Amino acid sequence: MSFLKAAKMVFLYSSLLSSSVAWAISKEMHALVRMETHSNAVATRESEFVRLEHYEIPLKLLEADVALRSNPGFVNSLIFEKNGEKYVRWVINPEDTKWHKEVESFLQSHGIKPEKKTHFVGYMTASRSYIAVDPKSGAEFSVKVSTDRTGGNWRDKKQTWDDGKQIRLMTDFVNDQLRKQPQLENIVLLDEPMAFGIKSIDQAMIIRSYEDLKASGKRYVPGFSIMHEELGREIAKANGSSDPAAFWNEHYNKPLARAIAEFFALTGMTYDSPHSQNFLVELDAKNRPTGKIVLRDFGDTYIAEEFFKAVNRTDISTAWEKDNVLQKRISVAIGILHGNQAPSWMDVTHDTKAANSYDQWGRDFFNEFDKEFKRQTGIELTGNSPAPSRNGMYIMRSYRMDDANAKKFLELSSQNRQRSQLLIRSCGRALFAG
Repeated sequence: MSFLKAAKMVFLYSSLLSSSVAWAISKEMHALVRMETHSNAVATRESEFVRLEHYEIPLKLLEADVALRSNPGFVNSLIFEKNGEKYVRWVINPEDTKWHKEVESFLQSHGIKPEKKTHFVGYMTASRSYIAVDPKSGAEFSVKVSTDRTGGNWRDKKQTWDDGKQIRLMTDFVNDQLRKQPQLENIVLLDEPMAFGIKSIDQAMIIRSYEDLKASGKRYVPGFSIMHEELGREIAKANGSSDPAAFWNEHYNKPLARAIAEFFALTGMTYDSPHSQNFLVELDAKNRPTGKIVLRDFGDTYIAEEFFKAVNRTDISTAWEKDNVLQKRISVAIGILHGNQAPSWMDVTHDTKAANSYDQWGRDFFNEFDKEFKRQTGIELTGNSPAPSRNGMYIMRSYRMDDANAKKFLELSSQNRQRSQLLIRSCGRALFAG
């Protein structure tokens, strides 16, 4: 089978699952796995399942941060009882040759023989994460642990417990913010409700949920798959466009700008590594972009110190990486092709105004970001420069957080009213419709 035909199969959802794997993973998640591993210009990887090995570690020896909202299926898959004691299945990354040996030494230091067991079926992604499936319950989730080998341009990746704590702290904060605000319009947020740590060796296991995807009929297409030579073109063509650069400017770049604007308005955070590994485009059951962008990896973020003071969460700004706590400004950037290879249908030449140019995408991104932030909040942020600048494949601009406009935003944020413009607009539409 040619690569193009394989990509079409992923996209069209026809014959995605063979009988050997149909029992192990939902069709929506398997489509994601296929795109993560095959529609990836940097590194094509395997999409077939493997048996994930794990260690059984007494829960009492671990740090555990499990949100009450965690899917019970995930909890029951990872935590089990044996001989009256609770244990955690600590997953070993199948590609790792280094970091799991520290876990073995940790077990031995507590008089426990480090036996490798099997329970989960696992599927590779483009990075170090694996999609784990419990073959008994059908629970499926992403699991991230340390590994010294992975795909793409990012290799030796130790998953530290310090990072795990930060991820859980920020994920709970985002979840709390959602409850206080109008419904999200532009984004789908991937929850990371569970983390386990081994403090003495500074390692962690992070669990990410895709539970809203399962049985939804939708597809989450990784940003780097959108920018893939064949798949990006095929999806655009299937939606009636012969110009993939124009199509994805409208259905990936500009929606991403609106998503980042909404995310910042909601949380006071922006991405410090805003490349296409962190974003996915939501397609409906008919393979049409819904206009929503899926955001993941909240740990890779800058935070505006003034915002966290305004919402009385200085515990987060104190715990966060100091270099990522910004004062008097916030940095917004986009690097859709950072760490990736440009498709032929995208012009990456510097300083060109061609419609299909990467620089024009950058200008369109920030125009859309500014408009959406004002639409959401009623406030126009003040840029520290008249236009965005480009550094490699990142295009960036910073905004003031100490002028009158920013102070109005912070005042509204302190009252959880920074997105009240959406409620006013919704009420106006309802009144007019009545």
